[in-house]
Formats: sequence, C-alpha cells, structure tokens
Amino acid sequence: MSWECVALQEVCEVVGGATPKTGEPEYWSGDIPWATPADLSNLKGAYISETPRMLTQEGLRSCAAKVLPAYSVLLSSRAPIGHVAINSVPMATNQGFKSLIPDRSRLDEKYLYWWLVSNKAALQRLGVGATFKEISKAIVSRVVIPLPPLPEQRRIASILDEARAVGRLADKQLESLSELRDALIESAEASSDSIHRTVSSIIDRIDSGKSPVCEDREAREGEWGVLKLGAISSGTYRTDGNTKALREDTVPLTHLEVKAGDVLLSRKNTPELVGASAYVRHTRSRLLLPDLIFRLVVNADAGVIPAYLQAMLSAPRTRAKLRKVAGGSAASMSNISKARLSLVTVPVASLRVQEELVSSLQQVVELTDAVMARKIMSEQLASALQTRAFKGEL
Repeated sequence: MSWECVALQEVCEVVGGATPKTGEPEYWSGDIPWATPADLSNLKGAYISETPRMLTQEGLRSCAAKVLPAYSVLLSSRAPIGHVAINSVPMATNQGFKSLIPDRSRLDEKYLYWWLVSNKAALQRLGVGATFKEISKAIVSRVVIPLPPLPEQRRIASILDEARAVGRLADKQLESLSELRDALIESAEASSDSIHRTVSSIIDRIDSGKSPVCEDREAREGEWGVLKLGAISSGTYRTDGNTKALREDTVPLTHLEVKAGDVLLSRKNTPELVGASAYVRHTRSRLLLPDLIFRLVVNADAGVIPAYLQAMLSAPRTRAKLRKVAGGSAASMSNISKARLSLVTVPVASLRVQEELVSSLQQVVELTDAVMARKIMSEQLASALQTRAFKGEL
C-alpha cells in the first residue's frame, strides 16, 4: 500500500515553549497548565490534563510560551528527547518541547501520537548538541511521516490503543498482586502467636559473595555470570537483565553459585533499598553471588521455613530495622554488616502459620509470573503492530 509522505510542517504548526522568571510570584500559581518533560515521564496513557505548576496570564505574557489548544501533541525535544503526550485541556509548555498542533482536516492527533511513540529512537538520533542533545524546531518541521487517509489513521490509532490497553490491564493486575503480597506479609508479621527471634538464632551462617571483573554485557544461558543488585531489589528474584557475564579467564567460585531455596539480602544499597531481600524459588545454573548480596543459610533445626524468613525480612517493621542498623559514610549508599544483621529480630510464627503464608505467597508468585508473561507478550505484540502499522500492513 502506498501512502503520501509529508513533512510535519505541512500538516502541523510546530510550537516551542518557554519559562517565565521563577522568582516572580505573580507569574505562577495561576490557572494555565504548564508542562515540563518531567511531567510526561511517568504518564500513564496518552493524555495529560494536569501539571504540577500553573502560569498566570502575567507569566504567560512575560515569556515566549504559547497556550496550545486541547488535543495538540506535546513532544519533548530535550532532557530527554521523545516523551509524547496529548493535552486534553489548553496548556503551555517550557522550552523543552517542540509541540505540534495538527491540521485536523488532514491529520489525526492520536495517529500522530502513535507515530512519534513508534519512532522515538529515530527522533533521538536527530538530536544535536555538545552538552545535551536537542532537536530544533527546524529539524522537527522537516520530519517526514506517512499520511494515509483520515479513516485509516483513526483505524491504526484504535488498534494501537487496544494493544496498549492489554499492557495497562497487566500493569493493574501486577499492582494488585503486589498489594496482596504485602497484605499477606503484614498480616503474618502481626500474628498473635509470633515470637521475635534474632536472625543469628535462625541461621547457620551468612555467605558473602564476590564481584570479579566481568564483561560489559549480560550473561548468556549456559555461561557463568554474576548477579546484579537489581536481581533482588524488587523483593522478587528476577535475573533477566540483572546479570553480568564472567570473563573467560576468571575461574568461577562455584561455592557461591546461587541455588533454589536461597535467601538473598542486599547488604549495600541506597537507604531505600538496603536490606531488600528475595527468596530463590528457581534459578538457572551458573549464576554467582556478588559482594553486595548476602546469602542467609537457614539452620535446618531452627523451625523456620526459608521462604517464610525472607517474607519476614521484607515486612515493613523489619525493613525499618534493617535500614536503622545500616551504616556507612556515603549518604547515597548504606551498608549492613554481618554482625548487625545477626542481631536484627524477626517475628516467627508457628509452623502452621508459616506454611500457610508460604503457600499463599507461592500462589501470588505464580499468578504474577503468568501476568508478567502476558505483559511481555502484549508488549512484543504492540511493538510488532507499531512497526507494521506505519508500513500499511495492518
């Protein structure tokens, strides 16, 4: 299928933004929404209707900012390039945008939104500048897009909207499962038959890892690798994207290989993430423990299920204790010593309560894995649809 291709300047007005003087109170806290690229960074969906900062009419008149009509397309042009949104209310922006007011007799704003989203990498390659990359108004104006008839544009946008909706549903399900997991752990933490015991009374030992020099890439299946902190930072053991390949000339310390059943804890991280832990339900072979992660080896006679111990280590009150005992001179990184970790107390319930919690958490993990798989598939499908959509192959 052959479609007309046009420069954006032929079907859009390209508009920059500006910032009034921040020290002038009369320019701010008005009724005109004013967007920055940061306001788009965590946007869920295509539309933006509110902004943290608002301009007054005086502020708008004091600078080169312009109020964009509703259903324009905001494109961040620096720091970073490629954030995209549609304003559902009239809105101004700062200088970090080259926004687009489409000629609606020729171009659908949602079609344009999706084309820009799909071509983010290409837009970033157009950036110029020594300190930071930026795309100018002239560059954006000359960007060429395919222009099918309006009904086809709307059909393409609708298909891509539906593909995104599948991913959004998965995100909501994952959020709900995370909340359920937290509620189960908090309930067990508050169990009336729990007694508080020190970590040292539950474990045989704490293993320290090593972090040898590695390749600057992820470890492939079947080769030796070292875990990154990200493998446990979320509270769930995830290795995808969280390994480094061991150099071929380095002999692996096989006694530090991570195994199913391990309880892992971050000994050094930012104050928010130090003490994060994860239980290894299953793992691929040949992954090694790094020096920033401890392995807690539970005493078989302690009457504590390893997965239960990890759950209690991730409970809010215990996490607060772990952060409290973390030391270190660097403000950005905290460190937990073996000695201090050993003295931290955790609630230990009866074996029946432990087994019930572990069983419930296992079900949550299985559901989470299933939803994650659907999310990954939906993202792959959405990416494939975006590629095909603008080639006229849908």
